[in-house]
Amino acid sequence: MFLVYTHKITPRITYIFKHIFENMLLINFDLTSKVEIFVAHSGPKLSYSNKPLGDEFFIKSHFLLFEQGITTQKLKLDFWDELPIFFATDAECDCPFDIFAASFFLLCRYEECMPYLKTNLGYFDPSQSISIKFDFLELPIIDLWVSKFKEQLASNFHEIVKKDDFKPSKKILLEVPVAFRYSNRSLLENLGDFFSAIWKLNIKQLIIHILVLIKLRNDPFETYHQWNDWFNRSSIKPIVFFLFSHSSSYQISTSIFNLRFRKIIKKTGDFFSLGLLTSVKAQTDSKKQIIREKNDFQKLTKRTIFDVRLSNGIIDLRKDYEMLSENEFKNDYSMGYLDRIGFRAGTATPYYFYDVSREFQLSIKLTPIFATEQSLKQTNDSFPFEKLIRVCKKLPLSSSVLTLVLSNGFLDPDLKNNILQKGFLDFISD
Repeated sequence: MFLVYTHKITPRITYIFKHIFENMLLINFDLTSKVEIFVAHSGPKLSYSNKPLGDEFFIKSHFLLFEQGITTQKLKLDFWDELPIFFATDAECDCPFDIFAASFFLLCRYEECMPYLKTNLGYFDPSQSISIKFDFLELPIIDLWVSKFKEQLASNFHEIVKKDDFKPSKKILLEVPVAFRYSNRSLLENLGDFFSAIWKLNIKQLIIHILVLIKLRNDPFETYHQWNDWFNRSSIKPIVFFLFSHSSSYQISTSIFNLRFRKIIKKTGDFFSLGLLTSVKAQTDSKKQIIREKNDFQKLTKRTIFDVRLSNGIIDLRKDYEMLSENEFKNDYSMGYLDRIGFRAGTATPYYFYDVSREFQLSIKLTPIFATEQSLKQTNDSFPFEKLIRVCKKLPLSSSVLTLVLSNGFLDPDLKNNILQKGFLDFISD
């Protein structure tokens, strides 16, 4: 048993030590604030306080984990060899910075709990993030810190294995915000698309639209029957998120009474895990809306749904996760940026969300998103999947997972010769 001493055990300390030791390092540990127990312990141990008790492994603590509420944090960039760090400590410490406070700051999205500049659409502006300012957005920085920290511990304690052999993990999420592009839609919707294409002189879209309606071409969004072909040579099995909500002033969706749509959902559930893609209205309008969406979806699929993704992305961090937790979702797949590649929370390891405004851990586990279809298409890189493969190969821990979100339209079989689709096939191949 690894023993950790700290002069005061707080909810924040319990949360972050449990995550790093048990979830990331896979090491059983215990916390104590009693000096006599720590001194008498004969196994591996670490002190986390203002000063060391003896010659044990020591990390000087930053005040962040002993506070309550939210205060302004002054962050200064330093380096641990080649890795960017903040909350640096002095030379007498075995670790050059407070890895626990820094990791907590990123995981709980502390900077999104403080006043911040919003984009025109009301989102947190990633350009204001420390990960952009310190240039580590595309690095799973916490995982890299913890991997290096583990090497330090292994050098001091023979009980800890320095290196683990593991295969980097990938996770694919397929979201279905609209089930059909042209078919199975109302006359008014088709007329709207038709005249829009004419107005924009989008001749290609106009031709595809007509061919789909006269059944000479498959609908580009109705790709469901091809999904097994995409993944039959891969060990990866995607989680599929369906938007199952009535259209609103916020968002156009496929009718939940559409028999073709309902049949697709049921059949998809025979082969893949299902999750709920919540509507924009569920986030911005009524608490009853998400209950209605979840109940309708569960009634159709005849299974309890624990996986969820916010179709509009994270708008208000605390409110969004409080809403999902209260409605008994267990796993969220929204922790990422909609239009930017990178690790929003600084990690590739799934983790439970800590609400700093109420000082406790929620029951919902967040799986960080590295890239979305939108962010891949907006990148300047001509071969973005090669970048994803490089990042995946460098994941440092067995707990690290590279997660990618695509839509049903991305898997159009007519686009298999497209550069992006070819890159995707390489990405999911083993």
